[in-house]
Amino acid sequence: MILQTPQPIRLENNLNDVSELCTITNLQSVNSDLITMFLGEKLGQGSYRSVYEFNLNPEKYVVKIEPLSTDSNANEFLTWENACGFINDLAWVKEWFAPVLWMSPNAKVLIMERTFRDHKKDKPRPDKVPNFLSDVKYENFGWIGDKFVCHDYGFLWGFLEYSKKKKKATW
Repeated sequence: MILQTPQPIRLENNLNDVSELCTITNLQSVNSDLITMFLGEKLGQGSYRSVYEFNLNPEKYVVKIEPLSTDSNANEFLTWENACGFINDLAWVKEWFAPVLWMSPNAKVLIMERTFRDHKKDKPRPDKVPNFLSDVKYENFGWIGDKFVCHDYGFLWGFLEYSKKKKKATW
């Protein structure tokens, strides 16, 4: 299986230098091949980003493309990286987020674990969600296995406070 262990990939670990990147990106046919190799079916589009299947593992990951500089991808990446470090009383926070696998250096491309909306029809959605999840609507959540998680957390208003206080969710 491709990409089993979510670990951030760094640009400087994969290319010899910036000139190599420039050489590759100046080849239009290579750009098209790379895009079609990685991006599958378009799954959705929001105000700032489009979401596609990740062609190398479409059942496991999605690719979020952010053409504008809204920092949604960067916010999700940083939120996930921070949550991964939470332990003890804050370990539960990570369970509410879809894992991020990778973000491009300019934050225009993000690879996230894929969620499914009606994957668990027999399991009800939670009545309440943590206060730090600000844009609580069904479209922003999905199932990864038995976990109901948020897959669109680019804008969190209660970002700095991870209290166990919850609010009513209206699905």
